[in-house]
This record gives sequence, C-alpha cells and structure tokens, in this order.
Amino acid sequence: MISKRKVDLIGNKLKLSETLSATEFEQLLKWRNSFSSTLDYYYTKLKSKIPPEDRVAIARRLKRIDSIQIKLERFPTMRLSTLQDVAGLRVIFNDDIALDRAYTKIRGLTSRNTLKRLDDYHNRPKEDGYRGMHLIYQNESSSLVEIQFRTKLEHIWATAVETYGELQSTSFKTGEGDHDWKTFFKLLSSYFAIKEDCSPLIDHLKLSEKQILIRLKKSIKTLKVIERLNATTNSIKIIINKHNDVGRTGKYALLELDLEQNTTNIEIFNKKDVSKAIEIYTNKELELKDSKFRNIVFVNIENLENIQKSYPNYFLDTQKLLEILSKIVLGKF
Repeated sequence: MISKRKVDLIGNKLKLSETLSATEFEQLLKWRNSFSSTLDYYYTKLKSKIPPEDRVAIARRLKRIDSIQIKLERFPTMRLSTLQDVAGLRVIFNDDIALDRAYTKIRGLTSRNTLKRLDDYHNRPKEDGYRGMHLIYQNESSSLVEIQFRTKLEHIWATAVETYGELQSTSFKTGEGDHDWKTFFKLLSSYFAIKEDCSPLIDHLKLSEKQILIRLKKSIKTLKVIERLNATTNSIKIIINKHNDVGRTGKYALLELDLEQNTTNIEIFNKKDVSKAIEIYTNKELELKDSKFRNIVFVNIENLENIQKSYPNYFLDTQKLLEILSKIVLGKF
C-alpha cells in the first residue's frame, strides 16, 4: 500500500497542476480504488438498517481524479490523505422525518470505524444553498469515507445545480456561475427548507415564506428557468452495455455523459468483473481528463432505475424539478 507521505506528495503535484508520472498516476488510482471495501461495508450496513419505505435510493461512488484535483486546488492547505469524500455513499430519503429517523439510528450504531465528524447542512445550509447531512467515518488505517443523507427535495436541488453547471460548463459548487442563477438556486433552497420545517439560508432569515416565494417566482420568470431547462434537458439518449448476463440488476456501473452527442452510456458490471470495470474506468479517466463535454463516474448500484434516481445529472434529468417549479409558479407547492 502506498504511504500517506507519498499520497500527499502526489496531492501536492495535483494542486500545482503538475503532470504525474505514469507510476504516480497508477499509485493514485490504486490508493483511491482501495476504498472499495469500506464502501461495501457501509452500503451493507445502511441497506440493512434503513427501511426500504424510508429511502428512495442508496448509491456509492469513488471520486473522479479531476474532482479530487479541483477540491485540492480549492483548499490549498488540505492534504490528499485527509480528503473526506474520496469514497462516498449517498442515501436519498422520502422526507426529512425519514432522514432524522435514520440519522438517529445510524449514529447510535456500533461500527468498526469511528465517526470523525458531522456536517449538518440539513439544518444549517451552506451559503450557496446546499443542504444535506454528512457523516465522516475513519477506518483503522485512518482513511475517511463520507456518508451523505439527503431528502428528495435536497437531492433535486443539488442535482439541478450540477446539471445546469454541466450545461453551462461551469461549477456552481465552487462559486462560479451567473449571479442571477446563483440567486435563484439560493431562493429555491430556502423555500425547500421552509417546506421541510428547516432553517432557510442566512440571507433569507428575515424574510417570510411569502416574501421568499414572491422573489422565487420573479426569479423563475425573469430567467425563464422552466423554458431553458425544458429546451436543454430530458431528451438524453441512454445507451446500455452489459458486460455480463445480470438481467436488470448489477453490482457496478460506469456512467459517461457526452454533451456533444447528447448521450449517456451505461456500462454494467457484476461483482466478479470489478477489476475489469476499474481498469476501464481508469483508461476512460485518462482519455477524458481534458474534455469539457464528457464526464464519467464509477458507481455501485442496486438496479438500473436507481442509477437515474441517484445520479440524474448524468442523464440531464430535471423532470422532477420542472414539475415543482411549475407548481410554484401556479401557487400549488
């Protein structure tokens, strides 16, 4: 196993946008892929402890190398070996009641790993409007894994931000993007929070629900949000390639969004083919590392339906958001 010191040296090169040698890149991928067993452990635990009726989906993924680099560049003092979301799991709940119930249960469970930190963005949203609950666990070798709890509304908001960012070739998560669109997403976040009996953003604490709604409606109409999203999303062509005879279920999936071809390619792998899947993922990352129009992620899945529920931004799927926005404009949400 690569040492922490070596991991951090590679991380420093990523921060400075220095080219990694073939050996360093291979070491980086091997280190990242070593988190797979921890993901499997928590996936099994979460699936067994959270009732199916409370959750929409459970997903897990290994962070893309370009995403790792972006995060290290954003936080210059951060060390790669302490990055908390190289391995990530996400649970999407039907509502905030189900989320709170699961949080209480999971936090009280005994685990072979230690709960290192809790980031409660569910009750205290980020400045940009992001909401959700993050639990960061540390294993015996000090590696970190992040578990995200989101309600359906929180997930719809977060993936809408990512989807529009993909379409505009910008990253709202890192502070980029048009000011008016960022204002829209903030207002939408606060309105969703109020609907879930949670606190709105600090910017909106002095506003009533009615005042937030008025501003949100104006923003939707001024930016033509519904018209723009309707024109550019929900028409993606999905191509599925199975590497084994697993029917509608599988263990792993490789998702590739191609904005030029308006397609999403899904490659399905069974557990026995995970080495092959990681090899293909690695080669694809090398191939696409400088592309602005193609994006790829490697995830663990339950079935094909849950892929789109968990990662709608890879399908340019904003249908649920559009339904809600239409109701907001009509005063029915």
